[in-house]
Amino acid sequence: MPAAAAAITPRDVDFALDPCRARDWLDGSQEKTLFLNALSLLFPPGERFFIASVLANRGMVTDPILRSEIKAFCQQEAYHTREHISYNEALRSFVDAEKLDEELTNHLAWVKATVPEGSPLLVTCALEHFTAILAHSLLEDPTELQGADASYERMWTWHALEECEHKAVAYDVFRATMRGPLREFRRMAVMAITTPTFLGFIGKHVVALMKAQGLLSSPVSWAKLLWYVFGNPGIMRRIVVPWAKYFNPNFHPNDLDDSAALSRTKVLVATW
Repeated sequence: MPAAAAAITPRDVDFALDPCRARDWLDGSQEKTLFLNALSLLFPPGERFFIASVLANRGMVTDPILRSEIKAFCQQEAYHTREHISYNEALRSFVDAEKLDEELTNHLAWVKATVPEGSPLLVTCALEHFTAILAHSLLEDPTELQGADASYERMWTWHALEECEHKAVAYDVFRATMRGPLREFRRMAVMAITTPTFLGFIGKHVVALMKAQGLLSSPVSWAKLLWYVFGNPGIMRRIVVPWAKYFNPNFHPNDLDDSAALSRTKVLVATW
């Protein structure tokens, strides 16, 4: 049985990130920092896409609880978009963040215009699963943000908390609005197609940041980056098994129990 759904609480917080720390806010390491900076560059276009995809299907949702969750989901994602726009403004001092944003925005517009009906919601379900399992990993293992500047640590913790809270909303909209014998096959096929694209954009952003910071040709910098991502703490290594569970025909996002991590994090956030 899936764990009980978490309450979805939009929190309107301004983190006032220190732009002077944008290059090395995580443990004074450019290599660790740039991976999470690469993720940040994904969020404004991605979260606008998520909101639009869920809202496009809201009219077919009759359950009042899910309709209320859709509203809270959109509020949370709107706040995340705003804060990551501010975050990415700090990155513009050394990388062409506007160009990277435009490339992803154009790709998502192409997806919306060309894929079959219902597929943008399936793309959203797939990417929400990625953000949820990354968020779960971050909340479960404090070493992933060990040594971080306080303002950036708070922002990523807040974002991870809310991603875990609303991780099932797009999926529940999919379950409520899509029918047919190929429903689960389509869901899994879209994840298989979306995964290399998602990883490809992360890779593109990593390379752009490495180049902008003069690290692209440094074997030491690449070794540090890869160790952080795949070694210890292994932020991407640790999501492989949760990612694979998406291909279970009976999968539900709440199968991954976040309750203990959410309880701890809510107590922490309440002290800010």
